[in-house]
Amino acid sequence: MKSALRLFKLSKYLLLLNSFYFAANANADVTWGKISPNIQFLKQQHKLRFYDSNQVLIEGSKCALLVDTSGNFAAVEQLASDLKKHLTTPLCYLVATHFHDDHLLGMAVMQHFYPDAQLITHQQVKTDFALYQQAFNDKLEGFEKSIELSYQRLATLPENEQAQWRTKLERAKQRLFRWQKYQLNAPEISINTNKTLDLGNFEITLNAHQAHTNGDLTITTNSGSTLIGGDIVDWLPYPGHGELSSWRALLQQYINDSVLKTIIPGHGELTNKSQLQQSHAFLTAITEHVANNSGQTIEQLMLSFPDVAIKPYMQESLNAKSSNLFLQAGLIRAINAK
Repeated sequence: MKSALRLFKLSKYLLLLNSFYFAANANADVTWGKISPNIQFLKQQHKLRFYDSNQVLIEGSKCALLVDTSGNFAAVEQLASDLKKHLTTPLCYLVATHFHDDHLLGMAVMQHFYPDAQLITHQQVKTDFALYQQAFNDKLEGFEKSIELSYQRLATLPENEQAQWRTKLERAKQRLFRWQKYQLNAPEISINTNKTLDLGNFEITLNAHQAHTNGDLTITTNSGSTLIGGDIVDWLPYPGHGELSSWRALLQQYINDSVLKTIIPGHGELTNKSQLQQSHAFLTAITEHVANNSGQTIEQLMLSFPDVAIKPYMQESLNAKSSNLFLQAGLIRAINAK
């Protein structure tokens, strides 16, 4: 879970559990917006725009398809319930655009509630899937340890606070018991080039890439005018696992595509081509900065990084914090790729 933790002077375990507790209502702030008659954009709340993912629901006359899931399991449970009210056709497909926790791990929740929906991933993600199944189990084990340690620390809190924390912990424990029954099942469909699906009078094309990670999927539809690009098309790109050269080339392809009009990212608001140009410039600056300053440490590279490439991301405090973290990850990635 990547929610911000704010309570003062409590242990890190109680902080985690506070986030764990309030996560149950987090999905209320997800905004549903209609992109076209067949496509709905489920935008993550603004304060989590760099830490948790958007979702996209596509529905034809015969089938529906969901793109990505939140890393917040309680929010995914709420989404599973909300879908039952929104869907007019069976949910046939679940698409994970890549392997990061906030896109893939919540698929275990969706698979529990929609067992007939087929999970689709990049071929590389399927090849490595045992790693992500272990990551799902590790996340649950982390929650369990946090609950156990938080119970131990209850005695250190003032008596007037213990009752409310005990209630929160009991609710957290019940959620964990429920989540431990879920399993992240392997993909039924994997893509290594592209694949077209007909959802019923509405076709989509799944495209495989190595860009944001070594196993990305995007979706194009509406005669190529709409792109569901996952984190590849985020305004602030996370380059820590990126294939930077092919990623830059793909962004340039999108920028030059005269047919492409609507760009749906994995995080944040709808993206436009001007923002893609900024993303491209950021990734290019990382690559060139590492290549031109081979003797510098990460700290030196951070300090000497061109202002023109980072300045657009420094307008808000959350943007600034995230962009510095993303920059550091990208510099390390570029060094290791040399």
